[in-house]
Amino acid sequence: MTTQTTTAGQSRPMPQAPSTLERWFPIGAWLPKYEWGKFLTADLIAAVSVAALLIPESMGYATVAGVPVQIGLYAAPLALIGYAMFGGSKLLVFAAAGSVAAVSASVVGNLSGGDQSTAVALAAALALVTGVVFVFAGLARLGWITNFMSKAIMAGFILGMSIQIIVGQFGKLFGVTLADGNTFEKLWSAISQIGDWNWTATVIGVGALLLIVAIQRFIPKLPAALTAVVISSVIVAVAGPNIDLVAEIPKGLPSFGIPSGIDGSTWLSLLAGGAVVALVGFSEGWGASANISRKTHDQLDTNQEFRAYGVGNIGAGLLGGMVVTGSLSKSSSAMAAGGRTQMTNIFLAGILLLTLLFLAPLFQWLPETVLAVIVINAMSGSANPRKLKLLWHIDRPDFALGFITFFLVLALDLLPAMIVGIVLSVIYVIYRMSFPGRSILGRVADTGDFESIAWQYGQRSGTTDSKAEPVPGVIMFRFAAPLIFSNAESFKNGLEQLLIKAGAEGELPNTVVVDCEELMYVDDTGASAIKDFFNYAQRYEVELSLARVHSGAHKLLELTGVIDEIGEARIYDTVRHAVDAATAPATGMQAEKGTDA
Repeated sequence: MTTQTTTAGQSRPMPQAPSTLERWFPIGAWLPKYEWGKFLTADLIAAVSVAALLIPESMGYATVAGVPVQIGLYAAPLALIGYAMFGGSKLLVFAAAGSVAAVSASVVGNLSGGDQSTAVALAAALALVTGVVFVFAGLARLGWITNFMSKAIMAGFILGMSIQIIVGQFGKLFGVTLADGNTFEKLWSAISQIGDWNWTATVIGVGALLLIVAIQRFIPKLPAALTAVVISSVIVAVAGPNIDLVAEIPKGLPSFGIPSGIDGSTWLSLLAGGAVVALVGFSEGWGASANISRKTHDQLDTNQEFRAYGVGNIGAGLLGGMVVTGSLSKSSSAMAAGGRTQMTNIFLAGILLLTLLFLAPLFQWLPETVLAVIVINAMSGSANPRKLKLLWHIDRPDFALGFITFFLVLALDLLPAMIVGIVLSVIYVIYRMSFPGRSILGRVADTGDFESIAWQYGQRSGTTDSKAEPVPGVIMFRFAAPLIFSNAESFKNGLEQLLIKAGAEGELPNTVVVDCEELMYVDDTGASAIKDFFNYAQRYEVELSLARVHSGAHKLLELTGVIDEIGEARIYDTVRHAVDAATAPATGMQAEKGTDA
């Protein structure tokens, strides 16, 4: 670590960019420096702790994906090792998750025709394709794409998906077969069959759920899901109740290779699904990584993470597993157990392989109803609508986008909802650029500072509680976006409406000052809008001044002739100087330009 000596004679660490080796092959950078005596015990204990959570949850997520429970276990070993080799997070645990399992079920279900063996092959193939999509995105340095993921839409998608998964588990929980259809139809199917519920399965399932919740609440160090699995399996082995059990897991390791029996057109169909899985999986995994990195201080790079996610998914597919992503709950468990490095993932992969080799037969007494409640409990946190509720109070358009996506997930399915969500995201970006934030400034008497006193954001407007007051004879206008073709008309119309309103109130100003601090860029259409408003204002003997114009914008305004038309004397370094010039006595004297705020 590079350090710097301060003026007080003390040394402090200096931030450093990761080396080329760390960006492309992180394990090659940290493994040779691994302090075995210091970290080995902590990482091993963390791996055992996470295994107690990962094993039952991975089995449950496999059922969500519509494949046998062992497929969830097959997905993890090479995925964990792959992320450890290429990922940037010290403690991100990479395995099956509810979000990608649900999308996998939607993609595979449409292609498998209900055949179980075909579904298994397609699930592995989807993991491979998703991995290829990730690797390509990482090599092409497409990390910027994540900037266009609307958090509101993803919040609605995750909320709807979580509820969809939970409702989908009601059939196993109550021992009935749910009707095909959307989430509302499945929920009604479960309720309408109450007379046919297997009450033994229901009691065991609800009891297991209460046990898991109680352990998490009062004995958090005890592995809740594994405890429920062990106790319920013992009850089944001893009492033999009439309930559905998980199919026996084959003992031994899965075969390694590319899934066979899939034609070219099916691979192409999987490619579109893989892109959606990659989008959803990275959204969840990146959120987990960001949360963990706040405590581990990892330097995360989206392109590096794309490559790591790709290697992890390719590994999962080659071992006959399913799509995988980073898991916040498992990563938090690793951190809580004292894990320090990605060696935790490598040890965890070893534990899973040993489980498949020697412990797989023990799951033959596991009730399906218990596996269902493990999934329900795991998804309950993300089924909380708090994020959408918060958006209702912060930004109504954001809330509307999230709610529409949420409803479409429940009414249709994940894939159409995600496609609509992506389209809405693009429309939303265009809308925000077309109708950016605008505000009217006033001056604070005590300090002379300029603050917003009225604002408009999209179609919403209001006033602030600022102590600033309007300056007589001057309108100060701030436009919070680059001035380009998509919002030039909005900019010009907004200024014209201000003059119309002021004229109607008998307070037509002498000068309009446009604060260009947030006009980082102006294109030709935007420059024309400034020129058009200047000409409009001149008809009513109102001057136009520009303050805090960035050098790049100033150059373009010169090239388009706007500066010549307005006059260089009307371009000011600060809003204060523009206002002082506008309010100076009519002697031709103009405030001297400066650089203060």
